[in-house]
Amino acid sequence: MRRRTFARTLPVGLLGVMGLAACTSEDPAPTGSSSPSGAPTPELPDTSIDPTPVPDRTVAETVDKSALRLPLEMTTHVMVAPGWSGTPRQLGDMFLGYAEEEDALRYIAVVEDGTVSWTARRPLSCTGFAVSRTEDDAPVAVLADVAAGEEQVVLSTLNGYDLVTGQTLWGPTEVPGPQVAPGLVFAAPGEQPMGAGGERVAVAAGTGDTVIAEADLDGGRIVAEHLGTVLHTQGAQLVAVSSADGSRLWELDLPAGADPMSAHVPGTIDPLANLAVVRGDTDDGEGFGLLVDLTDGSVLGKDATAVALDPATGTIVLVSGTVVTGMDAEGTELWRHVDPEALRLVSAGERLSYALRPEEGTLVVLDTLQGMMVQPYDVDRSGPLGVPEVFSAEAAVAVRISEEQVHLVTTELDMDFGS
Repeated sequence: MRRRTFARTLPVGLLGVMGLAACTSEDPAPTGSSSPSGAPTPELPDTSIDPTPVPDRTVAETVDKSALRLPLEMTTHVMVAPGWSGTPRQLGDMFLGYAEEEDALRYIAVVEDGTVSWTARRPLSCTGFAVSRTEDDAPVAVLADVAAGEEQVVLSTLNGYDLVTGQTLWGPTEVPGPQVAPGLVFAAPGEQPMGAGGERVAVAAGTGDTVIAEADLDGGRIVAEHLGTVLHTQGAQLVAVSSADGSRLWELDLPAGADPMSAHVPGTIDPLANLAVVRGDTDDGEGFGLLVDLTDGSVLGKDATAVALDPATGTIVLVSGTVVTGMDAEGTELWRHVDPEALRLVSAGERLSYALRPEEGTLVVLDTLQGMMVQPYDVDRSGPLGVPEVFSAEAAVAVRISEEQVHLVTTELDMDFGS
């Protein structure tokens, strides 16, 4: 198959903008009514939706892989269709994603062997969600919701659930608005998802309590929350604090000329890597992109745009514009690939990394041991192309099939493979 033909079959969703949308009153269509002042009144949330998680223990529907093109090493395992349309989050042996139904979202938590653990419904606008850990290292799912306040005011709320069982841990807890950064960071709505918005707060996964608020930072910016660690800027430093008790874990100096208020983490933070790319503006217009080890605040790379960890080889895959670098855990360079255009990293796992050439619309697959370009798909097979988006440590992987379909290659061997 010609490479350009291969490119045209990429799932459309991979070429769009990935990000976290909001559970906000701005998303639904206005009702057309108005307040006494003449201003349009927001549409009230659909209170008929019961948000309570429903336990399940069924195995998701098995997918016939013969109609798909998958990386060859994934064809030996059972693939299921949980119903996800958005990219799921992954933590431990669990995946959590949502399906868009006619009148609501349905969140579906799935064990990596393909067993559906629980489901929960939310209004269609509530696509903001996160997984994190408590101070006791217990995995938590946090789902956004909306509630009717006084005088037609729509409130943003959160609930925390045991990620494995769906048992309610806390909530509903009111927050200023939708999710505006990776993890449990929320602010009053802005004009763009993940945009500036109002003052931000970070929430503790174990309790739903506010850990830190920008109002207390004297000009600092909350950048992200990841598995109980909150990143924020203060002066010319990037600071990490524990969401359990607010204690400072480490700090590092931002590059000279950096604008602390522009600091942000693009995309999501891989729970397997515990690494974050922190990007921002500088007064010389060049900008910065630090690869930060969230464990101790050490800087493993500069000019970074994205990072992923291949759990099979332990290789850190760092993208810096047109350059992809493979590194060991200490940041030592193992290999380097220079591409014709700036790449958009998708994932890494099972000895391969996947990235997109946005302008050309092609998929670049590199061997994570040596950095060589490889073709992991059967070129004689036809059908929708599956692109791995999220790996677990045990090699289960969420695979995007189309703009509206994300399946799961499970940890279970396909006993019918080859028959």
